[in-house]
Amino acid sequence: MKFAILTDIHLGPEEHYKGVLRKMTKDAKIFLDKFLAEMNDNAKPNFVMVLGDLIQEIDEKNDRENMQYIINLLSGLNCPVYYAAGNHDIKKISEEDLAHFFKQKKLYYSFNHGEFHFIVLFSKKISDTEITIDENQVDWLKQDLSNTSCKCVIFVHHSLADQDLTGNPWFEGRAYKCLIANRKEVREILAESKKVIAVFNSHLHWDKRHFHDDIPYFTIQSLTENEDDKGVASEAHAIVDINDGQVQVEIKGNYSKKY
Repeated sequence: MKFAILTDIHLGPEEHYKGVLRKMTKDAKIFLDKFLAEMNDNAKPNFVMVLGDLIQEIDEKNDRENMQYIINLLSGLNCPVYYAAGNHDIKKISEEDLAHFFKQKKLYYSFNHGEFHFIVLFSKKISDTEITIDENQVDWLKQDLSNTSCKCVIFVHHSLADQDLTGNPWFEGRAYKCLIANRKEVREILAESKKVIAVFNSHLHWDKRHFHDDIPYFTIQSLTENEDDKGVASEAHAIVDINDGQVQVEIKGNYSKKY
């Protein structure tokens, strides 16, 4: 099984943070074109997962146009495309409309591909200091895991792992802005199922791997982040290979890594 992950495109205005141009979105459409060609011509994954923050919010009209642009473009991939919701995606677009863009009934759902079961969760900011996966979704997750006999992979925008944020240009000292508040509860459900072999999130604009209960939790870099403050966009995406129960992740782009 091979799939690709693309995330944090932030199509829209460039953004500075603490005086540094961090979201280098000026060339995002060029990066997307290159990604499309790479997938169709070389990587040829079984599917592509887009892990949220497709857009950088402006207003409802522009956000809907930018969202539609990305979805239309990625429909040119020679494989299925699945989407998770990011916090920027629902600033000006309702959750119901975003699910419609994604061709899903809800922003959390699951699907089978090959011999594996994939679960997409919806992590949501419910206050200035809390991001959570709500109780109804937690109950659904338990049921969904119990209904499959397949090995499972989890996708979610914010982090379910406990991360040391030292050195993160966006979130150092601000765990409440990037880590899911009820992450321990959700991790316990994943571990108790004995079916989950990997968890993927984005949002933090860096690449990391953590382990909880022997399950690897991977954070995937943004397509447009000014990584290492070098003034060069990461142009990142991930290629994930699962063979014989082993999960291998290769970060492609200007700052390549392997896990």
